[in-house]
Amino acid sequence: MEGRVENGAECPLVRTPDGQVWSVNFGEADFGAGDYVRISGKIADASFCMQGRGTILPDRIDAVAPPAADRDPARSGGIVLDRKYVSGAWVAKGLDANCSDPDFRIKTSAAGTILNGNISRHDNSALVVLDSYPRIDLDEPMDDLPIEGRGPDGLAVLRPATDAAYDPISIGSATIEDDGIVFVKCAQ
Repeated sequence: MEGRVENGAECPLVRTPDGQVWSVNFGEADFGAGDYVRISGKIADASFCMQGRGTILPDRIDAVAPPAADRDPARSGGIVLDRKYVSGAWVAKGLDANCSDPDFRIKTSAAGTILNGNISRHDNSALVVLDSYPRIDLDEPMDDLPIEGRGPDGLAVLRPATDAAYDPISIGSATIEDDGIVFVKCAQ
């Protein structure tokens, strides 16, 4: 597997391009948060690491260049997604864009950053996660949808990075498939 290293509570974590999180016992390997690695090894039968789907006991760890699908904020001109950037009403970019009827709204409160809109095969709200892997966190068994900034007022919602059997999801009037959909922020 491969993914980006993150800090964890007990052990380092690796987040794969499709959003899975695994604890990793790096031993004496010198990798830290932000590094992109490829790991081969075994899943531990038991571990004191309490986060993720399990703990990987690596046989080999290599630093590798992240794929184009890696959701590094630098890919979008250095725009880092934060609460202020994502908050507001959004409409799919195109000739039919209509801010009087947005595809979704994102609101921020003490409870979190929440997307509200008509999401196919899901209830009408989802958590928006704004960490090193920004995404719309959909309930299992649905895969999370990665998000990226696009210019000063754009938000790309992308299909899951590695799911070949992806069944497209619609948010409002837009279907998230192929390279995803760019939404533009409506004036407030």
